[in-house]
Amino acid sequence: MKNVVIGMILGIANVIPGVSAGTMAVVFKIYDQLLNSISLDIKKINFKFLATIGIGVILGVLLFSNVITFLYENYNMQTNFVFIGVILGSIPMIYKKVSDAGPVNLSGIVIFVIPLVIMLYMAIAGEGQGSEKVIENITISTGILLIIAGAVSAFTMIIPGISGSFILLTIGCYETIVKAISDVSKLGVDFIKSDVSFVEIITFSGVHVLILVAIGVFIGLIGGSKLVRMLLEDYPQATYLVILGLVVGSIFTIYPGFSLDATGIISIVCMIVALIVSYMFAEN
Repeated sequence: MKNVVIGMILGIANVIPGVSAGTMAVVFKIYDQLLNSISLDIKKINFKFLATIGIGVILGVLLFSNVITFLYENYNMQTNFVFIGVILGSIPMIYKKVSDAGPVNLSGIVIFVIPLVIMLYMAIAGEGQGSEKVIENITISTGILLIIAGAVSAFTMIIPGISGSFILLTIGCYETIVKAISDVSKLGVDFIKSDVSFVEIITFSGVHVLILVAIGVFIGLIGGSKLVRMLLEDYPQATYLVILGLVVGSIFTIYPGFSLDATGIISIVCMIVALIVSYMFAEN
């Protein structure tokens, strides 16, 4: 039961941009066991542990995705500004990880600038979260994007201090995935009530979105556990510089626009509060 509860906390952390499931795993002292359990070394896998944690994660994600979907649909500007605040508050923590690895040289600056420029391009091209349209019709390109999004977010969620859902924000897939989870969970309830058929479920676009993301998550988790250890041990500064570039650039990709009215003022207040909370959380 304890592992299920911890799993739920990890699941909720996975839904909230800026909150690191990896950090939560460290806090609850299951990080090493979790990494071993998602590795390809069968001898190190604790299937009972993985199953109980997995059940908790699924429950946490399902429960909290509905909340996030509600906020996006009803308070879009305020929600995006909260996430911007979370991002701003997390930047000092990430920069500290960079500086802890030593002074940044010219190559380090280049490593930081490349992902930053990519994020800026996405913002200018209108592909970011602020102007993103939820993916409903799966094409080859959107399918590949969803698999990549799942893999990258799963890979980064293994790193303590880095939020997998935060990465989804940076590549413009967060709202699509959260909405799909929310819609599918509601569809599941309707299926239990016999209001929808099994055929309607398997043909629902949200199910297709989650299948593609799940494929990516599987790839990211299985392939990422050993790679994360290698990158953080051998190339810590370069790894965090890439992350920092993505983080700074993501502010532009999720910026939803601003209106000088009550909604805009509330959004700014929400951003400031989120910034303070995020900074305090990162410091601790």
